This record gives sequence, structure tokens and C-alpha cells, in this order.
Amino acid sequence: MKKIILSLVCLCCVTLAWAQKKPISMYVYIPEQSETIPQSCMDYLSNSLTTAITTDGLAAQSEYLTPFLLVPKVNIATKNTLATTQQQVVLTLDVNLQVVDNTSGTVFASTIINLKGVGTNEIKAYNAAFRSINKSNAKIREFVSNAKAKIIAYYEKEGDYIIRKALHLAEQHKYEEAFYLLSTMPSQYSQYDHAVSASMEVWGDYQDISGSQKLEKARAVWAANQNMDAANMAGECLSEILPDCNCYGAAQTLYKDIKGKLGEQWKYEMKKYDTEAELRETKIQAIQAIGVAYGKGQQPNIITTK
Repeated sequence: MKKIILSLVCLCCVTLAWAQKKPISMYVYIPEQSETIPQSCMDYLSNSLTTAITTDGLAAQSEYLTPFLLVPKVNIATKNTLATTQQQVVLTLDVNLQVVDNTSGTVFASTIINLKGVGTNEIKAYNAAFRSINKSNAKIREFVSNAKAKIIAYYEKEGDYIIRKALHLAEQHKYEEAFYLLSTMPSQYSQYDHAVSASMEVWGDYQDISGSQKLEKARAVWAANQNMDAANMAGECLSEILPDCNCYGAAQTLYKDIKGKLGEQWKYEMKKYDTEAELRETKIQAIQAIGVAYGKGQQPNIITTK
């Protein structure tokens, strides 16, 4: 059954949820490599790096949920094949790791890790080398810790500007980009509460405009063909209009008109969610979806030296 939220309490729920769930996170992004390395081995490297930072709660599930990318660049220092009783491939690699801001291309931290791998074939040799990239690697731990500190320092310096930029974008009706900037700010930032407040301010303006657009679409669809298909299309639009919209009352009126004409055949309902947790989750998903949709349209801004 389709639901239209009837309570503004979700605003408070979202504020609390964001405050608890926005630590610094990074996504392991594998760019095109200058060296010819089997894709399965690069996938192995990606998994090794992700596992190494997951322990500290740093691994993001998608590059669209964080502006920070952990980018590896692999250079082959030496590659030898030993003709012993059983062929052995011996590799020495220099892995350049960078933590990069996806939006600006700023490099927060970088290091080079020297690896050696031996295997009966090239793939096994690469994987043996990449296996040493793990949470126990002291250089990895130091690198990640340094990157986190520099990211926090960046927000302490630039956070106020980012918030003002987001509000300015909202004034230009560039709501998606504004949400992306605000929703990716980490809770370790000392003025994080200001970022949340700004998000709620932008959300109110966004909802009024998008809600009116959805209502007009629902009206147009229903006016053109007052049948079940049209009612379902209109219902999809109405179900996305939240009670903090200025047009919520008008949406209720249209809903009642459609329900009055089709009766019990029309299965859309206006009802409360059963728990505050459901309200919170719905609001969080809506805001994240806006930021993710915007992030998907952006290309990683990464420059690596050959």
C-alpha cells in the first residue's frame, strides 16, 4: 500500500540519524592503470584495500556516498620469471596510494608502498603481493590516520564556506548539488550541527517546489484520463508529497477526489507509518537518494602521474 507521511517528527529523527551516522568514509576507486595488470588482480587489490579500511569504519559502499576516494596506482619495478623445477614469477611493485577529493581533485594524503609477490603464474604473483595490503600493515594504518586528520582539518577550515555555498546553490534552485555537499560532511566536523540545520532549511524549500510540481503532474494526469491507470500515476506523484509541503492540503483534496470516483478499486492510501523509525528511514532515504542521484552524474576528478 502506498503511504503519504503525515507527521513532521521525521525532521528531528533525520537530524539525530545524521549526527550518528556521518563519519569520514572513503571509497576505493581503481582508475585506469599505466601498467598492464590483469583485471582480476586489480579487483583483488580493491578488495584488499576495502577490507583494510573497513575495520576502522572507513569503507564506503559507493563512490556516490562520499566525496573521498582511496586511489591506488600500481607501478611494476621488476618482473622476472625463474626457470626452476616449477616456474616462478617474481614481482616487485610500487603502489602509490592517494586519498583524493572527488569533487575538487585535492589530494589529502599519499604514500608509496613497496610490495613483493611470488607465484607460479603472473596472477598468483600479483595477488601474493597485494595480500600484504591489510589492516595489520603499519604503513597503511599510518596513511589512513594521516588522511583522516587532514580531511577533518580541511572541513574545519572550509566547512563554513561549503555550507554557505550549498545555501547559495539552493537559492539558485540547484538543490541536488546543495544536498550532495551538505550530506557528505562528516560528523567529526565541529560545526556539523550547522550543516544539518542548513540541510533542513534547503529541504523545506526543495519540498515546496518539488511538491508543487508533483501535484501539478498528478492533476494533469488525472484530468486527462480519469481511469485506473491515470489514478495510479497520480497516486505515485501524491505519495511523494510530504506533510511539510505547502501544497500538502491540496494533495489531500486531489486524493479524496480520486478516491471518491474510484472507491475501493483504488488501492492507494493516506496513512501514518507505524513507527517513528519508519518515518526516519523514509526521510533519510529521500535525502540520500537526491545526493546519490547528483553524485552519479559527476565524473571522478582524479589526476594521476604516469
